[in-house]
Amino acid sequence: MGSYPYSEGIKELRAGNFENAQRLVEQAKKQGDASVEELHAMAFAMDGHGQRGFATELLQEALRQQPTAVEPACVLAMYHLEKQEDAQAEAILKPALAASPEHPKANLCMAMALAKTETAKARAHLVKAAKDTDADVREQAAALDKVLAQHEPR
Repeated sequence: MGSYPYSEGIKELRAGNFENAQRLVEQAKKQGDASVEELHAMAFAMDGHGQRGFATELLQEALRQQPTAVEPACVLAMYHLEKQEDAQAEAILKPALAASPEHPKANLCMAMALAKTETAKARAHLVKAAKDTDADVREQAAALDKVLAQHEPR
């Protein structure tokens, strides 16, 4: 069940009251009331409102609570990949993949993190990503595989 400050924070964010939302979510975070899923959802909402820094803090908190949580790890890794911080993305994804080695999205993210430095490992992760039921993930995996093949043929 969701925490009261978190639930109220979501309401405030939806109403456009970012400052109140942030205060309430900080309160939930301090109290340890927010679950990993709630932190991930709030991070998504905050990022959608242009609050990447706060979203990053929420994802980091989620991973402090549960280092193997795949969804927050993938989102945080993508934030790092956007800034060309491939090693940080790889480090964030390792615990999630250790716990869920077949997770397609986590494998796609890891393939992206390794694409510039370890092509063979990146391709191994793409094989797992290509098994996703989500067509978008499969398409991204195929596109990355094509790029890797252009730079380093099999």
